[in-house]
Amino acid sequence: MEEDETKGHENQPEPEIQPASEGERSQAAASSPGLPPSTSDERRRQFLIGLGIGFIPLVLFFIGFVPNAFALIFIALLLWLVMLIVSIVFLFIPSVRYIGYGLLTSFLISLVVGSIGCIIIIYRPHTS
Repeated sequence: MEEDETKGHENQPEPEIQPASEGERSQAAASSPGLPPSTSDERRRQFLIGLGIGFIPLVLFFIGFVPNAFALIFIALLLWLVMLIVSIVFLFIPSVRYIGYGLLTSFLISLVVGSIGCIIIIYRPHTS
């Protein structure tokens, strides 16, 4: 019975497959979920988005050193922890992996800049 089915398909021509143009390939790759960004411009844009979002806790941290705004320091530290978790999760999702790279990079830079900023703030001369 299986031989009868295959014999009927032997005489039919195979469908012709035409290669996709470069524009169609990049559009298909960008629109399909779960795939990494196809162009370097898209990857760069996602990385910069991650960097921009990642520096928000650093700005809040330094604003928290003004009088009567110590709650911002706590909020910034909490956001740093959330940012670390989100960046690790984003690294496992191919479509937003470069946002995760940007968040992780800004996390490490923020730790260094925040530590240096704290040392400068602690050891600055106080005028009374």
